[in-house]
Amino acid sequence: MNERIHLGKNKNYGNIYLTKHKWDCDWYWGFGYVGNVNCHFHIDSLINHPEKYNEKWTDVTHQFSETWLTQEQWWILRDLFISAYSLKKAAEVYRYGGHQIEKASPYRVTSPEKAKMINDDLKIVLDNIWDLLTKWKEESKVDIKLIDILPTTLDNKESSTK
Repeated sequence: MNERIHLGKNKNYGNIYLTKHKWDCDWYWGFGYVGNVNCHFHIDSLINHPEKYNEKWTDVTHQFSETWLTQEQWWILRDLFISAYSLKKAAEVYRYGGHQIEKASPYRVTSPEKAKMINDDLKIVLDNIWDLLTKWKEESKVDIKLIDILPTTLDNKESSTK
C-alpha cells in the first residue's frame, strides 16, 4: 500500500498527494510522485519550473489554491527536493554512466560503492522530507483545532463573567 500525504488542493487538478519514497528496481529511489487518480506528475515540475525563481513560482499559493503548508515550509521542501534530485542524478551516473551507448563504457567513471553511498545519503534526505511533512501536517491539525476551539472557549468565559 502506498503511503501518501495530502499537500493541498490545486485549482486545475483537485486534491494533490505526495506518495512516500521507496527503493525501486533494486538500484534507485523512486520519489517526488504527486497527484491523484486523475493526474500524475513529479514535484520537480513545481520546484524546477523554468521560472523557478520568479516570485509567482516560488509561492506556495501559486501551486495550491488551498494548503496547510506555510511559505517557509514550502521553501524548506523546495531546498530538500532540489538536493534529493541532484543526489539521485549523481547516484545514477556512478551506477551506469550516461545511459546512452555501451561503447562509452570504457570511458565512464562508475563506482557501485559511490552509488551506494550517495543513495544512502539520499535516503536520509527523503526520510527527512517525509518526517517533516508528517510533523508539519500534524501541527497544522492542532492549529486548526485550536482555532475552532478558541472562540467557543472565549465565548464561554465572557458569558460566565456576566
